[in-house]
Amino acid sequence: MKTIKIGSALLCFGFSVLAPAAFAAELKLPRDGWASWQVPAVEDAPAWCCWDWREGNPTARACRLDGSNDGYGSRDGAKTDTVRVYARFDAGKIDRLRALSASCSVQTSTTVQDLGAVSVDDSARWLATLTKRKDSDGTRPAIGREALAALAIHRGDVAFNELSDVASNDARRKNRKEAVFWLAHLRGLPGAKAATAIMFGDEDADVREHAAFAVSQSKSPEAASDLIRLANTDAASSVRSQAWFWLARTESPATEGAIGSALRKETDDDVRRQAIFALSQLPEGRATRALIAVAEDRSRPSEDRKSAVFWLAQSKATAAQTYLEDVLTGGKSAAVR
Repeated sequence: MKTIKIGSALLCFGFSVLAPAAFAAELKLPRDGWASWQVPAVEDAPAWCCWDWREGNPTARACRLDGSNDGYGSRDGAKTDTVRVYARFDAGKIDRLRALSASCSVQTSTTVQDLGAVSVDDSARWLATLTKRKDSDGTRPAIGREALAALAIHRGDVAFNELSDVASNDARRKNRKEAVFWLAHLRGLPGAKAATAIMFGDEDADVREHAAFAVSQSKSPEAASDLIRLANTDAASSVRSQAWFWLARTESPATEGAIGSALRKETDDDVRRQAIFALSQLPEGRATRALIAVAEDRSRPSEDRKSAVFWLAQSKATAAQTYLEDVLTGGKSAAVR
């Protein structure tokens, strides 16, 4: 029988197309208890582990996999090139899943069975089947969330393609939003490009809005220009508003000019107010100068100028407070440098 690999399926001539779930059989998973295996991590992967805070500093500790879900992540900027997957089974069904840096220590109440050599692609295909699980009400279970994170940190095209498929095609909004985040956060420039395409192309405004956040956190060199385009062109006011906010959080030098231009042509009052709020999110000196420029521009609607004054009043910047004091006393506006 001749077999050809097509995407994530096998075409067996004379028989049938096997779904990705068939690949899961290649993992010799236990019926009960913990199993683990190690695979290569995506380039520049964070060394996920569990942490305690001591005197304001994060200290790595063993992850208690059987207990309540410990928060985990990378707190010290450490990277890893290998990830270890931990999966617990009960009567043949998975009930816990976690992917951590291979160097992260763990604690479990029972012995962990090491599966030995598992290919990164087989591991990714198995995880992909978990992302498609649904509870009775149609929402994604916690296992699915952990599977998406684990999938995102797996090296290789299979993991990338499966994650992209969830981000683009999953019927559940929460799935798409989370997959978009992981694409932008962990999958480098290809992931940033995929997230950007969803930011402009998804039919769901809530997903586009979330994608704007994800792209702002990505390594895309075009993140700022893409956010400006989104803020100027998206049909949904909520998306335009959030695009301005996340643009400001990138601290792009183009922010002030782009928002200033948008304020002159944006017809939605709420979007203009949100854009002015976005200016307040810039670094302190830039925020003060930008807000004063709006407040001083008598060609703008009075509500826009009032909004700028409001956000100046929320600032602790000396220059902002000096300006407001000068306005209240009727003096000339203080120069802001």
